[in-house]
Amino acid sequence: MRQTKIIFDLDDTLYVDKELRHQRNNTILKFLGERSLDFIRLKKYYTTLNSLRKLGVSREKFYDLMDDVEINLEEDIKLIKLFESLRGRYQLIVLSNSSKQCVEITLNKLGIFNLIDEIYCGEDFKEPKPFEDCFFMIRQGDFCVGNNFEKDLKIPQERGAITILVGNEDGQANYVINNIYELEEVLNSELNNL
Repeated sequence: MRQTKIIFDLDDTLYVDKELRHQRNNTILKFLGERSLDFIRLKKYYTTLNSLRKLGVSREKFYDLMDDVEINLEEDIKLIKLFESLRGRYQLIVLSNSSKQCVEITLNKLGIFNLIDEIYCGEDFKEPKPFEDCFFMIRQGDFCVGNNFEKDLKIPQERGAITILVGNEDGQANYVINNIYELEEVLNSELNNL
């Protein structure tokens, strides 16, 4: 029997750190200099990577910039306990547009790197999420968890995954939770509905 997967986005899903987001954004703006206002305008309509691409900045340069930003996250005991509880019952996958280096450092700092079954990063795909190929591992009945419906959950939902939005209500995801720690309540609710 196939093990059900839970596919997690990383940034602003498994952790929220406004200071790290601010530092990353400042690094981009400093690099762009006079083109910063163009980037800010583009970000209203496109992902960070696509906004930078429209300004002629490659994905590789973006990864270089982000890899230079220090990740000051701390071990998250509550998150570790959640993942220990899920491990074995589900196949745990992280799917992020970030570089492999950023993803691995982040998961290690949070204390869950060794609890993840598979990791897919930006370098693994021709295009970033929401590019359809990024979601190749998702099957009907899997769970997909993210903080952005269009980028993280729309295609998984079309493939029959149960979608869980972390953050604001959007009316499109199957479930909405305030933070990742509420995930087990949703999973238990789904089991009770079977």
